[in-house]
Amino acid sequence: MWNRSPSFARPAAGPLLQYWQAEAVRLRESHWGPLEDRAACQTALRQPADLPGRILTRAAWLAEHSELHDRLIQWSIGARWALAALCLCAFLAGIGTAAAVLGQGEVNLALALMGLLGLHVLTFLIWLASWLPGLSGSTFLSRLWLWLTRRLVRGPDAALAAQAFLSLLGRARAWKSALGLISHGAWTAAFLGAVPTLLLLLSARRYTFHWETTLLSPDAFVGVTRMLGAVPGLLGFPAPDDAQIAASLGLQPLAAGVQADWSLWLIGCVVVWGLLPRVLALSACAGHLRCRLSGLTVDPGLPGWLDLRERLMPTHANLGIDRPAPAPGGAAGAGVVAAAGDWTAVLAYELGPDLDWPLAGLPDDVVDLGRCDSREDRARIRVQLVSPPAHLLFVCDARLTPDRGAAAWLDELRRSCPDLRALCLGGTPERLQAWQDVLARQGVASVPDVAGWLDPVRGARHD
Repeated sequence: MWNRSPSFARPAAGPLLQYWQAEAVRLRESHWGPLEDRAACQTALRQPADLPGRILTRAAWLAEHSELHDRLIQWSIGARWALAALCLCAFLAGIGTAAAVLGQGEVNLALALMGLLGLHVLTFLIWLASWLPGLSGSTFLSRLWLWLTRRLVRGPDAALAAQAFLSLLGRARAWKSALGLISHGAWTAAFLGAVPTLLLLLSARRYTFHWETTLLSPDAFVGVTRMLGAVPGLLGFPAPDDAQIAASLGLQPLAAGVQADWSLWLIGCVVVWGLLPRVLALSACAGHLRCRLSGLTVDPGLPGWLDLRERLMPTHANLGIDRPAPAPGGAAGAGVVAAAGDWTAVLAYELGPDLDWPLAGLPDDVVDLGRCDSREDRARIRVQLVSPPAHLLFVCDARLTPDRGAAAWLDELRRSCPDLRALCLGGTPERLQAWQDVLARQGVASVPDVAGWLDPVRGARHD
C-alpha cells in the first residue's frame, strides 16, 4: 500500500493540511481497517510526549508514504478551480443581468431593482436565517461547488478527501462560514460584473427612467426612493427631488439632468444594497472561518484515534531487546540461495524522516534499493534480490531499538548477499551497542561510514 518516499523534499504541511491528513487517515482506517503503521508509530514516538502531536505525526507519515497526501493536494486544487469557475459564471451572469434590466432605452425602475437586487435580497435573508439553531446552512451554490469539485477531481481517495474536509469543518463548527464564503464570493463576483456594466452602458447610451403603477400613489414611490437612496446619498450618489420623482410617473419626458440623477441613484442602490452587504458578509465569513480553523485540535476520544493511545503513549519503555533472536542457521555467508551478481547496492531500514536518503557520497554505480519501512517494501526488495548484489550496505537508524523483526530481516539479507555490511546512523551508546550485538549474532560486520564500506568493495573488485 505504501510507496517509497520521493527523492525531493516536500514543503512542510500547514496546520490545516496536517489536521486534514489526520482526519483522512482516521476515516480510512474506520472504513477499511487499520493500516500497516509500525514505522509511522516509531517516527511518532520520537516526538515529545503529546498524544495529539503524535497522532498528527503518524498521520503525516502515512500520508507521505502513500498517495493520500497527493490526493488531498489534488482535491484542494480542484476545489479552488471549481470555486473560480463558479465565480466566473457569477461574474458573467452579473454582466448579463445588468444589460438585460436596462433593455433598449426605457427603464422601469421597479423592475430594474427587482432584477438586480430581488434574488440577492432573498438569498441573503435565507443565509441570515441559516444561523438560527436547527436550520441547515447548505445552499444551491455550495452544492454546485461540491458537484463541480467532484467532476474535476476523480479517482481513488477523492471521495475520502471531500468527506474528511467536510468532517473537519463540521467538527470545527466552521461549515456555515465556509458555505457563506462560497455564496458571498459568488454574489460579490456577480455585482463586480453588474456595476461596471451599468456604468459602461449608462455612459455610452441614453436611457429614460420612470416608475409605473396602477394601484400605488405617487407618494409611495417618493417614500421608497427616499428610503433606498438615503444611505447611497451619504456616499455621494444623488437622487431626484420629490417633484422629479412624482414627475417620473407620467409620460412626459424628463430633463437630461433628472435622467442622470436616476441613473446614479440606481447604481448607488446596487452598490450599497447589493455589493457592500456581500463584501461585508464575505469578510465576516472569512474571519470567522480563519478563527475557527486556527482552533483545530485532535480529539483522542474519536473512533480510530482512541485505539492509538497505548501505542503512541506507552506506559512502559522498551530499553532493549526483550530476548535474543534465534541463532542463525549457520555461519556468515552460509546458506546463500542465489548466485550473487556483479553489482553493489545500499538499503535503508526504517530511517527517520529527518535522515537524508540516498546517502551523500555514493558513486553512480551503486544501486539504491530505497527505504524499507513496511511489509510491502520487503516484498519489493525480495523481488530485486532474486539476483542478489555482490555487496550490500544495510543502513539503519540506531535511535530505534532493534527487535526480532530487524534481526530476522538481517538474517534473510545475509543469506542472500555474500558481502553484507551495516552502517548505523545516530543513536545513544546503549542503542548502538544493542545494534552491534544483533549484528554480531547475525555475523554482519559494521562500517563507520560510507567510505569505510566503499574502500573494501573497490579492493575486492580490483582483485
